[in-house]
Amino acid sequence: MGRTKRSRHLAFTLVELLVVIAIIGILIALLLPAVQAAREAARRTACTNNLKQLGLGLHNHHDARKTFPPLTYGNGFNNTWGSRNTNPQGNESWNTGMMHVLPYIEQAPVYAILSQSYTGISPPSLPWGPIRVYPQYPPYSAQISIFVCPSNVQPAAVLWGISCPRSYVCSIGDSITVASPPWDAKGLLQGNRGIFPLTSYPVTDSKVTFGSITDGSSNTIVMAERCFGSSDTRRTKGYIAINVPGLNTTPVNCLATASGGFYLPTQSVLESRAMGIFWFVGVPAVEGFSTVLPPNSPSCASGAWEDSWGVYSASSEHPGGVNVLLGDGSVRMISDAVNTGDLSRPEVTSGYSPYGVWGALGSKSGGESVSAP
Repeated sequence: MGRTKRSRHLAFTLVELLVVIAIIGILIALLLPAVQAAREAARRTACTNNLKQLGLGLHNHHDARKTFPPLTYGNGFNNTWGSRNTNPQGNESWNTGMMHVLPYIEQAPVYAILSQSYTGISPPSLPWGPIRVYPQYPPYSAQISIFVCPSNVQPAAVLWGISCPRSYVCSIGDSITVASPPWDAKGLLQGNRGIFPLTSYPVTDSKVTFGSITDGSSNTIVMAERCFGSSDTRRTKGYIAINVPGLNTTPVNCLATASGGFYLPTQSVLESRAMGIFWFVGVPAVEGFSTVLPPNSPSCASGAWEDSWGVYSASSEHPGGVNVLLGDGSVRMISDAVNTGDLSRPEVTSGYSPYGVWGALGSKSGGESVSAP
């Protein structure tokens, strides 16, 4: 009678199990950055597409109205409740001209409400400040997906009970005091070397057309990205340093307000106004950016509030730079290391930009012959 073979149960030893776990951990560590990079690439593509759609909307606006919209549209929509916003701060002057692009980016219903006459309508009797009207006015709570880059830190800031964020801002070129006097009734200068001027009372259209872009539409920046303010109010990407002297004569002063992406503890910051709030507001610090300091630099106001002139930088959560929209509708990534010339020189009102390639890309008629990198 033969001997029966006993089956032997095979199992991992503790050492073998630890080795397998270690190998799996290494593979995960190697793959995670690739997965994160792929996700960021997808978000960046979506962000690029948003800018391209905004570019198409601006082109259609130009075709229909024979001009680009201004940064601040005087008192906004003539004889509309949307522009009235009567309150002690006079914010009726803050509406952005980009509102007039809404019909060309599939937001005609929002635009239709904005265009309604306010005759016979009384704003709600509420406490001081923009809260008088904003939370009760439907367009000002509209969530417009094309205005938001998916790479931006979420959620966006909430102010006065509403959040209607925007990741994209309009170029005021290499201007700092938004130069080209005279001052208007609200203390805002009318012109600048970028695509989007401010307008004064009474409401007037922008006079900037494709014919005004003598440096070439493919060589002139129209829009760029701006990060949302985060919970850290000293983060340079999302907030503004205030009461910074000498910005129009030595803009490099703004760089001295921060270190390592955060404002210095000794620097005053406008904490109540995070970047990315209120897509309908048209003051330069909120709606605009200047091609002076390189992308992802600090932003600095000459005064204590966001309606002050200053140096307002483009910023993004993409590694190494920001996406910009050019006048021909194309989108480029501009590096943080872009040439900015001599930042110790004062701003100019005509001729070549003193701020290198970045400044030249912002000026629409400076006479520089540079192309987007």
